[in-house]
Amino acid sequence: MGMTVLAALALAACGDKGGELRDATARRRAELADSAREAGGETDADTATRIPAFAGDTVPAAAADTGKTDTAKAAPPAVATEWTTGVRTTAHDGVTATVRGLRAAANTGFDRLVLDFGDGPVPGWKAEYMNRPVTECGSGETVPLGTGAALKIRLDYTQAHDDAGHATLRQRDLPLNMTSMRRMVIVCDFEGVVEVAIGTSSALPYRVTELHDPSRLAIDVQQKP
Repeated sequence: MGMTVLAALALAACGDKGGELRDATARRRAELADSAREAGGETDADTATRIPAFAGDTVPAAAADTGKTDTAKAAPPAVATEWTTGVRTTAHDGVTATVRGLRAAANTGFDRLVLDFGDGPVPGWKAEYMNRPVTECGSGETVPLGTGAALKIRLDYTQAHDDAGHATLRQRDLPLNMTSMRRMVIVCDFEGVVEVAIGTSSALPYRVTELHDPSRLAIDVQQKP
């Protein structure tokens, strides 16, 4: 009871000064927030973790320089081939890899399929349009893609399963339904060889790009003008 009376008397003595103090505190907090934004630059909170776009596969730059030192390890530059309809091959001696996932998306002017190897290196590969039916490597059975052409990607010393035989790549037969890329089928995962058959509308120019951190192989097929 006595403490209540003292509190009431204190408030009466201060009059409206308590309200003025609250207002001053709120103004000061607003000023500090404005100063922090001006000094540090205001950026999208999602910028640092945004998934890279398919077309460039690069993280968008921040809206402003934050002044902080970038301690992230720089990724090696992407290695891309020229557009072609012929055979392309690249060897990486001593490299073994496991396919961890894949994704596909249509971009302006081309369709893209990305094979993901996670923290492991990009394996040796060969890309070519098939002039004969696509077959499974184990059974030799024909795999009808139902498309005008088939682009096959062979990955050497690679598997799409773990040591226990469990698939690390669930999408083994995937409709793509894009302008150029229509279907994707894993036609081989045997004795260190993985083969990916991409059904395309026709034998359009393609390119292959090696990307790093994480390791990926991007296959692009041009769209018809």
